[in-house]
Amino acid sequence: APLWRPRPRQSIRTLLAHGGGSGMTAAEPPPAGDEAPQDPAGVLVLLVLGLQGMGTLFAFNTIITPLKYYELRFAASPFSSSFESMLSITFNAVALASIVAFQRLQHVIRLRTTIFATLACELVVFATLTVYTLSPLRRPADELHALLEASSTASFTVTLCCTALAAAATGLLNGSVVAYCAMFPARYTQVAVGGMALAGLAVSVAGLATTVPTQNQLVAAAGAGSERDAIAAAGAYYGVAVAVFAACLASFAWADATPFARHVQAKHALASCSSQSGPPGGAVGA
Repeated sequence: APLWRPRPRQSIRTLLAHGGGSGMTAAEPPPAGDEAPQDPAGVLVLLVLGLQGMGTLFAFNTIITPLKYYELRFAASPFSSSFESMLSITFNAVALASIVAFQRLQHVIRLRTTIFATLACELVVFATLTVYTLSPLRRPADELHALLEASSTASFTVTLCCTALAAAATGLLNGSVVAYCAMFPARYTQVAVGGMALAGLAVSVAGLATTVPTQNQLVAAAGAGSERDAIAAAGAYYGVAVAVFAACLASFAWADATPFARHVQAKHALASCSSQSGPPGGAVGA
């Protein structure tokens, strides 16, 4: 009697009827040369995955860039001279731990769920930073400086906590986006990596656009007027991050639901099922 019996094969149509592999976890990529069918939506999906690649590193670049604002906001705290190192170390340490955790859990967590959850987390984090950053502007000008000094340590604590949350989401998002792109032909991963490279440039442009009008005032620290300008610029800067992550979330929801993406996912699931149903070591008992 044979020692091994092949599992029933599923067609792509069957998999599409059951959600197109939407519950897939990070698995092996499809065989080399396994190209996705041509579809007009494929080009748009390609651009969306490039945007997701930019989103994976946008949080880090956003956190470490507004140093002049941090100098103003944390000036009266015990961390006025060490905040830059503490924010950077916290982000990198938490992100590394998150990436390690993803490597251990990637075969049991759903990629789509992870991407949605991490993008939503980034959106909430930077929306919180935006609101918190702009909140002192509700006070009269003559009370602003005293408020900034009194809340300096609390502001650092809030920023550090938001940094840790953004870092945890970034680590999971990075691994999930790369694994998701691996289901598609190689050019999709290449575009996502290109998006990662554009993240730093995009943040720099956003920072330039929001700080150039007040840079001289901020360096001179010439009273409450420059303080209000600096806070408003930082709030606008975080607002750009909110817009980017909102665009990432909305575009991924659209792209993942397209027939093109569902077909690719189903084809990948079929290839994974076929590879897992083979006999151990390639030997078949007689």
